[in-house]
Amino acid sequence: MQPDELQPCLDRFARGHHGEHAEVRRLGGFSGSHGGLTYGFEIWDGAREACLERLVIRLAPVGVKRSGNTDVLRQVPLLTTLAAHGFPVAPIRYHGADDAYFPTAYVMFARLPGRAFIVWDPDPAFPRDNEHVAPLWRQAVAAMARVHAFDWQRHLADWQAVSPIEDEVARWDPILAKTVEPDWLAAGEEVRALLNECGPPPSPIGLLHGDCQPGNLLFDDDGQLVAMLDWELSAIGAQLYDLGWLVMIGDRASWDPDYCPVNPMSPEALIAEYVRLTGRAVPGIAWYRALAGYRMAVVSGLFIRLHREGRRPDPAWERMARGVPAMYGRARELLLDYLRRG
Repeated sequence: MQPDELQPCLDRFARGHHGEHAEVRRLGGFSGSHGGLTYGFEIWDGAREACLERLVIRLAPVGVKRSGNTDVLRQVPLLTTLAAHGFPVAPIRYHGADDAYFPTAYVMFARLPGRAFIVWDPDPAFPRDNEHVAPLWRQAVAAMARVHAFDWQRHLADWQAVSPIEDEVARWDPILAKTVEPDWLAAGEEVRALLNECGPPPSPIGLLHGDCQPGNLLFDDDGQLVAMLDWELSAIGAQLYDLGWLVMIGDRASWDPDYCPVNPMSPEALIAEYVRLTGRAVPGIAWYRALAGYRMAVVSGLFIRLHREGRRPDPAWERMARGVPAMYGRARELLLDYLRRG
């Protein structure tokens, strides 16, 4: 839903929960978010000129079957459980599906103070020197380590089944086929073959965030973690995939030199920090890093196509396009080295 479609729905919601004088103000998206389904807004009492609530709404796509990351309501039991155990997550204020207010499922969170560190283009309020940026990445690793240590079998046993890592490469086949550039398709097919040749190395099984990186963390003015955001890709599965994703996001070799992450930490340093915090050995992490790069490149290929065809226009995807060859190239490099090492 676009803001002009969403506004009347939110207005009805505001009046339904806060009375006839309630109105929605300051509706807008977020810098660095290109999904078009997350918006911030405020509910005001127009008679008293008082702000009643500051909220963020996450919507499921209208007319799309809710499954996996499109099922926004699956976050509700997860985040409720994590909040009860002291995890820094945004409080859920409201949720529903196909009700009197919205034509699709939605979750509303309390809007917390702070900023996300969008790694490719950080908010100017963040200092960019190594002394200030490195702690943000270390906090991302620490947040991930805490998620990975959570006793999911005790507290989330009925939340969802384990996602088998053995199915992950094939899962992206239909998306790869829709990539916009023939060269990208050829590169993707080569990386896919290498991923299948190697096979997934063993990994601890447990809760994973799915997109844990500084762009999905909220930091206060002192650079301290406030909350972990965007749990749409969370799952029970191979936790090294989570680590591989974080390392890929921060690995400058996976990106175009003119559009790459602000990160002073090397992949090896990020991995070493995870090992230090968890006490886990990660001998197969190269495969998971390559899988993460493959996934990013495949998804980017689809969204760049949708942008260029005018179906989901967003100029940010043209910046991402510059990095797709590097994503595939880095994944190939990691897998060939992994094969040589046996």
